[in-house]
Amino acid sequence: MDLRNPVICASGEPVMTEAGICAALHAGVAGVIAKSVNERAEAAAQLDCADYIGLDAASVPTTPNTASRHASPSNLSLFNRSGLAQRDASEWFAAIAEIDRDAARDGQFVAASIVLAGADGAVSLAAAARQAGLRVFELNVGAPHAAEATPGAIAQETDPARLTDLVARVRKATVGMQLWVKLTGLSSNLPALAVAAKQGGADAVCMMGRFMAMVPDLETFAPVLGTSAAYGGGWALPIVCRFLALSRRAVGQGFPLLGTNGVRSGGDVARMALAGASATELCSVVMHEGFDGLTRVIAELNSLLAARGMCFDALVGRAADTLQGYGERPQTPGRWRDFVPPETLG
Repeated sequence: MDLRNPVICASGEPVMTEAGICAALHAGVAGVIAKSVNERAEAAAQLDCADYIGLDAASVPTTPNTASRHASPSNLSLFNRSGLAQRDASEWFAAIAEIDRDAARDGQFVAASIVLAGADGAVSLAAAARQAGLRVFELNVGAPHAAEATPGAIAQETDPARLTDLVARVRKATVGMQLWVKLTGLSSNLPALAVAAKQGGADAVCMMGRFMAMVPDLETFAPVLGTSAAYGGGWALPIVCRFLALSRRAVGQGFPLLGTNGVRSGGDVARMALAGASATELCSVVMHEGFDGLTRVIAELNSLLAARGMCFDALVGRAADTLQGYGERPQTPGRWRDFVPPETLG
């Protein structure tokens, strides 16, 4: 699937309405992953107790929306608990398919997204997305909230064999569509999961979902938001890049990977590309800055590429393909001495 640029607006609250999706498209992204749904009423009901906070570099809570749009997004992390869109899936898919048909004329797309609850539900929803005429279906098997949600509302899949079977079933229901599988960040087995998704028939794999965290508030001595919550920010980008590079080795250079979690600038898009990502998904910048944040990221990337006289495709995998293990590096005896207090050396 050819993309007009490597910046995709990820699924999230800003694209939970038709107006939000259109605003993201107007910002210039290649496409939009519409807010996720699934077959469980409990997952939709979870939206009614959702809450959101921004955390600065010192983990001090701040407002993640319009009040902080003049803050540097690179210094803000999003900490939130969330639920799924409260729309009937078939009606929602029909609505976004209509926008997708218009978007196609401008070389853009709108994708359906589901958060896994169960295999049968995933297959049924995939068939509904295809029936609606959508071109891209994202199967999110790694939503971070699964462990905290009402039992049965959301599930994660971290077993490679089960993931291959699940993706194969969804693949049969999405013939003629792009099938993208989004993996959890709560696993060290991402390369094996990427291979499993590929073996099941996925067209691309997106990695990785945010982490779960708990932040004690020094003012109230209580947990921020009162619960654990999903946590992501610019600090996560190096972690994602490592797993992109390792997964590229596992699935092969010709299989598309998408990077998400930590992209706050055009330079970050380039970094994920160098680690092996053919495109990136981002949404937190919209929570922090509004949809203009997407336009900014695209402009920064274009400026970076123009300054170097390069096309984006020339970046993909260049750092990943030169990544070495510790044992491959030249020895530098005594190097550690440069990084300890002088009194350590006696």
